[in-house]
Amino acid sequence: MSRKLLFKKATRIEGNANIDIEISNERIRTARFLIQEFRGFERFLRGRRVEHVPHLISRICGLCSCSHQVASLRAIENAMSLDVPFSVEYLREIIVLGEWISSHSLSYFFLSLPDVIGAAGGIFEFAAEHPEVSKDAFFLREGGLKISELLGKRAIHPVSMGIGHFLQPPTAADLDEVRSIARGVQTRAAQLITTVGQTYINPSAIVFPKDIQLNYLAFEPNGKTGTFKAFSREGQLREAFDVESFEDSVAEIMTEWTLSKTPYLSHLGFPEGIMMVGPLSRSFLDKGFLADPIIQAFPLSSQLKDRKLLSLESLDICRLLEIFWAAKRILSLLDQVDLKDTGVKPDFSINGQGFGVLEAPRGVLVHSYLIRKGMLEKLRLLVATQFNNAYINLLIKDLSQRYLKGDTISQEGEHLIGRCVRLLDPCLSCATH
Repeated sequence: MSRKLLFKKATRIEGNANIDIEISNERIRTARFLIQEFRGFERFLRGRRVEHVPHLISRICGLCSCSHQVASLRAIENAMSLDVPFSVEYLREIIVLGEWISSHSLSYFFLSLPDVIGAAGGIFEFAAEHPEVSKDAFFLREGGLKISELLGKRAIHPVSMGIGHFLQPPTAADLDEVRSIARGVQTRAAQLITTVGQTYINPSAIVFPKDIQLNYLAFEPNGKTGTFKAFSREGQLREAFDVESFEDSVAEIMTEWTLSKTPYLSHLGFPEGIMMVGPLSRSFLDKGFLADPIIQAFPLSSQLKDRKLLSLESLDICRLLEIFWAAKRILSLLDQVDLKDTGVKPDFSINGQGFGVLEAPRGVLVHSYLIRKGMLEKLRLLVATQFNNAYINLLIKDLSQRYLKGDTISQEGEHLIGRCVRLLDPCLSCATH
């Protein structure tokens, strides 16, 4: 005899999703994270003028709009073989890092932390019980948004960036204000890492099942290009490939029960090649945030050193540390920006295929475009939530089995299933483009 459980509207995530669990003979038969909104960006953007595409495609999401716009610009410029000044790239990176700060602050303090302090009412109950922490959390969230706004001229769906250049370059006063905010973020983040982070993160709460092969994927930039790196559970480099090899190295499948893609490493096949991206995967990079000596000195970072002990809770550790690292990185980039060198004009008659790759707050973001005579002929998008989609389903199934009581899931199990989803922080608007 089988029974289906449907948990409607997974809460405190971006977008709408249901969780469908089928139980048969006191075993979990299937557990599915149902993402069923369709938005069609890969279709309706075909045939558009490329200068319009970055601004249209940022509408995929209100949380990751800056990342999508920068990835789109890079894909177009790569297809055109356009040599963009470093100052333009630095300013774009600062905008994206501002988005890291605001997104991580939202994810940790407003969506995830209420789970572990027993704030059933979410941020409102949390703010009432912990006013000082709440004040700092709002400062970080608003600081990240303000950084993106100062350089993008809007915090969400920025309007200042163009192909090869800035349509509205920032001023020296803008950079000074960004510097001041970044310093404040760095100071507040350091305080929170040593107080809230040490108190409220339980690394053993949701562990990775031992029978699941983990492939942590991250993108390590190198100048204007970079390398994709996939690491094993123990932190060993399993595979590395450059941007030009991405199409051959990463395949994808679709299933009938979700509108989200599921990418996997081609040479490993499916399901052995499924991947996890995001803050935890970035911690494996040689030049990532965990290589920073200041971050290494935080006691919280010691919980990431033994790779065999990593858990889903490790994502929140990484988010807190990345807020600090992002602010520090912004301060470094500001010192390298030359406001006299903020762009070149594109030649729209050039044809080609191009890739735009970066690390968005939730992980690897890839835009692949085919351009002909200034028109977007074809595009392929892969976003972080799609990379994580398979693991979300596998972890939900594991938790469901562990907390199965007869023909239902215990209350503790339901809580941990919801927390599992929130820790992976899916962005469902992006996932069903």
